[in-house]
This record gives sequence, C-alpha cells and structure tokens, in this order.
Amino acid sequence: MIRFFSILFLIQLSLSFAQAETNCYLINECSRFRRDPSSPSPGTQIKINPSAVPTEKGYGIEAIYFSQEADLSLVRGTGRMGAALSPSNSEDTFFGAPGIETTDDLFLRKDEKLKYPNQKITLAAAFNLLERKGSGLKKYNLKLGLMAKYNKKSYNVTPGGGLSGALGPISFGYSIYEDQTQWDARSIGGPAEELTKYKVQTYNVGLYLNSVILNYSNMHLKTEDESFESKINLYTASLTLGKFIFTAAKRDEDSPTPAYNYETKTLEYVKVKEEYFGGIQYTLTRNLMIGGLYNYYLLREGSITATLFF
Repeated sequence: MIRFFSILFLIQLSLSFAQAETNCYLINECSRFRRDPSSPSPGTQIKINPSAVPTEKGYGIEAIYFSQEADLSLVRGTGRMGAALSPSNSEDTFFGAPGIETTDDLFLRKDEKLKYPNQKITLAAAFNLLERKGSGLKKYNLKLGLMAKYNKKSYNVTPGGGLSGALGPISFGYSIYEDQTQWDARSIGGPAEELTKYKVQTYNVGLYLNSVILNYSNMHLKTEDESFESKINLYTASLTLGKFIFTAAKRDEDSPTPAYNYETKTLEYVKVKEEYFGGIQYTLTRNLMIGGLYNYYLLREGSITATLFF
C-alpha cells in the first residue's frame, strides 16, 4: 500500500514540474509531430490512418532503427494540412496488420530475427476540418486523411482514407484502406509471384488523463477471396514522467497464422496470439525525442527510435 501511494505521489509531483512537456507532446500544444494515442510511433499510425498526419506548421522526421536498417517517415505541415511519405510498410509490426507469407517464410523470419520485408511506399495527407482551442469539452478537432500505397513489386497503387478527432479528453479515429502483397508461393504449389489483395478497417478510442493516455484499437483484415481473415485488439497505456514517456501495450491477434514459440523454436497453431510491447522515450531537446522500443517488429527484440521536428 505504501508503495502504491508513493507511485501516485511521484506521478502528481511530475505533473506539477513537467506540465509544459506533457502539453507539448501529449496535447500537441507546441510539438509539430503529433503524439497519437494509438501508437508511440507517429510513422506507424500514418500508414494505418492517414488522418494521423500532423498538420502543425513545420517538418518532422522519424526513424526506427533495427538490425542495421532504419524505417523512415517524413512529414510536412502547413498549419491547415499535412503530408507524409514513408518508404516502409507497417505489416507485422506490433501496431500493424499481420503480414502475408508462407509458413516456411514465417518460421525462417522468426527464427533468424528478421523483420517483415518492405515492399511499399505510402503517401498520405491530412486536412483540418474543425478545430477549436480551449479547455474541457470546449476543445475539439476533426481531421480527414487520404493515402495511397504503392507496391514496388506489383507496381500497383491502392487507396485509403480515415477520420480522427478529439472532444475534450476523448479521442477517436476510423480508417479503411485497400492493400496488397506480392509473395513467393512456390513452396505451397503456387506461382512465384502470388498477389494477395485485402482490405483493412480500423477504429480506436482514447482517453487523456493529464499525463496518462489510455487507448483501445481494433483492426480487421480480410482478403479479397475471403481465404484469410484476422482481427486484432490493441490495448495501450502511456505515462509521462518529466521528460520521459513510458508506453505499455498488449496485442491480441485472432487469425489462422501460427505462433512462434521462442522457447521451443517451433510454430504452434494458436487461435489467439498474445504479444506485449514496451517503450521508453526521452525528450532530449524541444525538437528531438529519442527512445527504445521492445517487440515493435514482433520479434521480441529491441529497436531504437528518434523523432526530430523543426
């Protein structure tokens, strides 16, 4: 009990000394790279819901470094609208949709700690529809987003769109987009260039409690031929203490994809697969944030992230 009240005391103490940092990053009063409640990575959310693209005037760059390779996201805001470009996809990341691949490829990736290969470029734009500054329920905003995904293997472009907004301490979002993956199906008797088309729908609801963010997200993927379907529930909580932001999340994926057992190093057919995520981010300067992420690529490994806005 003493430990519990000590933690509460530290939280309240941090609020009194670090309200400026909290407002900058959580409420977006001075940051040009939005802290979306759905994910600690702005670049990831942009590729899922384009309305998450920051519209604040300025530039933003995010990099997630893992295994000698970095996933980049670039953002430009004008004040009323924003545009983003990312040469990487979000499939088989903790906050993204599952990847399309054979069981053999899945096992090889998990066993050798290889992230899902990139084959897409995402271009997204967001527009402010409504915005009012204030306090409590008098503060609200609504944004519309559009995006296009270019597949570097199939040379096709697929569309998507989304809405996001906030009413006082409550945030919400919805998106729908078409996507496709080209993969080698020869090991299961298919062609060398199998093209799988699918549609993804997402929605999320979040709650801001001073320096705490709680969020629930739902993602539904279904292939065009209805041969594969997955439903993902994400539960995320973030806490700001001074210049630090701590994030914890749980992912429940209901899909026919087998799960990799890291103890036995084998694949197991589990209907609902549970994964956990942890992240620590530190505001180094007003314009630079660095941090570490655990299990971002669903490999139970660490990665490094840096976000620069100017």
